Amino acid sequence: MPILKEHKEILLAQSDSKTLPEWEEFFGFQYPRKMIYDFCYHNDCRIAHLSKEEKSKIQSKNARKYHINEDYFKHWSHNMAYTLGLWWADGCIYRGQMFDITQHRKDKYILKQIAKDMEYEGNLQDAVDTQSSRINFSCVTIYNDIRKLGGAERKSLTAVFPKEIPDEFIADFVRGYFDGDGSVWFVKDNRINSNFSSGSRIFLEELLRVLREKSDIEGGSISFCNKAKTCYHLTFGKKDSLKLAQYMYKNDP
Repeated sequence: MPILKEHKEILLAQSDSKTLPEWEEFFGFQYPRKMIYDFCYHNDCRIAHLSKEEKSKIQSKNARKYHINEDYFKHWSHNMAYTLGLWWADGCIYRGQMFDITQHRKDKYILKQIAKDMEYEGNLQDAVDTQSSRINFSCVTIYNDIRKLGGAERKSLTAVFPKEIPDEFIADFVRGYFDGDGSVWFVKDNRINSNFSSGSRIFLEELLRVLREKSDIEGGSISFCNKAKTCYHLTFGKKDSLKLAQYMYKNDP
């Protein structure tokens, strides 16, 4: 339908008060964006410019083929905290808009659950040569929210503990991180040990402090996990490993 007379008058009088997407929304999406632009252009009416952030969001949305809940990391929940923990261990962000979590294909079921929780309608990507699966998409809002929580690009050696996790969701974050970069194994006399791995000693030191404060864990030691000294282990003995399991799974949904 053509632009109504009263709407043309509004545009002629106030065109520079809104951006093109805002005018489109203002008119209840009655008109294609190009129709609004062409009317203003042919009548020498200026439209407000998009900010760099708004342009980036639009480009990100256009580049993404599938729906995603862009506000997923804005609202704390047990599942969101778990997903954040798994991302802290095995995820990355890059190019100012890309989000990625990669797992071994045997753990693809975890990525399927995460995709469902994030309302992601795209397909998971499988790599035959590395036997891995990944959830990967473009979203500026999620990229920025991850950064606000303390995440960063190329974080493997510099990761820090996330900012301001509500107490009720810390165990979920820890469980997510453990599923990504944690392990448990039997040692002699039917005892068990457990550990967390990271390239960042600062992260593990803060994780240990948080676990001692929030759970009944008393011990824990940090050491290099290889001769090249490029990563660290936070290791617990049997007593603390059992306490760690009780803490991580107390609210397991």
